[in-house]
Amino acid sequence: MSLKRLAMVAIWGLLVLAGIFVTVRFTGLMDHMLPAGDPPNMTFGRDADLPNVPNFFLACPAGRLPDSDRAMQSPSFAASVTTLTEVLIETAPDHGMTLMTDVSGGKAGRLYFLARSAVFRFPDWVEIELILPETGNDVAFCLFAQSVYGRDDFGQNEKRTRAWLADVEARMGQNQ
Repeated sequence: MSLKRLAMVAIWGLLVLAGIFVTVRFTGLMDHMLPAGDPPNMTFGRDADLPNVPNFFLACPAGRLPDSDRAMQSPSFAASVTTLTEVLIETAPDHGMTLMTDVSGGKAGRLYFLARSAVFRFPDWVEIELILPETGNDVAFCLFAQSVYGRDDFGQNEKRTRAWLADVEARMGQNQ
């Protein structure tokens, strides 16, 4: 086989593969091929059982923050739980997340968001536990973001969490 013919076959093969990828990716089939499964049900606290693979990121108030290099202290807000919940829900789509929890009751609890990577649509779960104030009126939360597939998230959960919380802090500052 000549070099020119081999190059043509290779180009044709790449075009076919690209066409298949575009079809699968942009028709929503990729979301069905990579199901998210059930969200994690994290037990937050200093002694939390963290995954032994680097595919997660965690944010909690200082009193609940486990010792991990994949964690940050979460902010607290002088606002109602309802206000914080609304801001979390409103800002989530800007960071590629979809709310998967029914919040029609309006009470404190857990929120589950599903995030998908931009190109290959790999699913990540983001779980938030709202913490009612024990004293004063500061409401806080714990957040756990974890990739469904893979042993490493290449820092994407941390990057998304930090950007999202920066947006939430900016919005909460405007609401006060």
